Amino acid sequence: MNPNVTLNERTQEKSLAGKVALITGASRGIGLAIAELFAQQGAEVILCSRKLESLEEAAQGIRAKGGKAHAIAAHMGKLEDIQQLVSRIEALGLDVDILVNNAGISPPHVESLTDTTEALWDKVMDVNLKGPFFLTAAIGKRMIARGTGAVVNISTTSALMAQPEIGAYCISKAGLNSLTRCFARELGPHGIRVNAISCGVIQTAMGDHTTNDPQRFADMMKINPLKRVGQPEEVAQTALYLASEASSYSTGLILQVDGGVLA
Repeated sequence: MNPNVTLNERTQEKSLAGKVALITGASRGIGLAIAELFAQQGAEVILCSRKLESLEEAAQGIRAKGGKAHAIAAHMGKLEDIQQLVSRIEALGLDVDILVNNAGISPPHVESLTDTTEALWDKVMDVNLKGPFFLTAAIGKRMIARGTGAVVNISTTSALMAQPEIGAYCISKAGLNSLTRCFARELGPHGIRVNAISCGVIQTAMGDHTTNDPQRFADMMKINPLKRVGQPEEVAQTALYLASEASSYSTGLILQVDGGVLA
């Protein structure tokens, strides 16, 4: 990137015109907000989650505003689904320029780590860590062939704040942070950047366990300098920065969007 560019040219660096973006967990919440913003910025978006009906509804909403959107159902915890997703994208004749690993699950609270069952552990790790690993590996190989690409992983402050009642979730997201840095090292020489967003409590269905619990919400606000929850659109704006040429010299970054909780 030329450092001697005008302000208008720098604004254009956030444009995604001509890019293809794959967003997982895109039928609602943060994923949908990212898909909508990317489409507004000119990207052709591929929305992915488990339920095709809700995906089609989300994709139609994007098309209604003039965007290009595809809906492909796939379970990020199942390797076979991931392989089929990649094959279907190739069948559409599309090359993914931007991958957003947003799909994730937060399990029901347990009394302690010692109460975590094998089934619960496997479910969380499959979706939150195995899925992003194998999807990034598959898409990353294709990005290597073109010598360009950007990956954005949606992580959480819980990766750095021990919470035994959701221990499996915290551990999976800590793994996602490490995955981000490992892929950044490996893919960087091929012109591919890999970064992550460390989210605080965001106004989504996943955040309801905090926002709908008066005591938990009060405790969170005590350590939140901005004294409010975040909105999906605020995460989307950060994802746009990391996916675009505006962040062309950033890789391996874990960027906080948490209201200052980790300050």
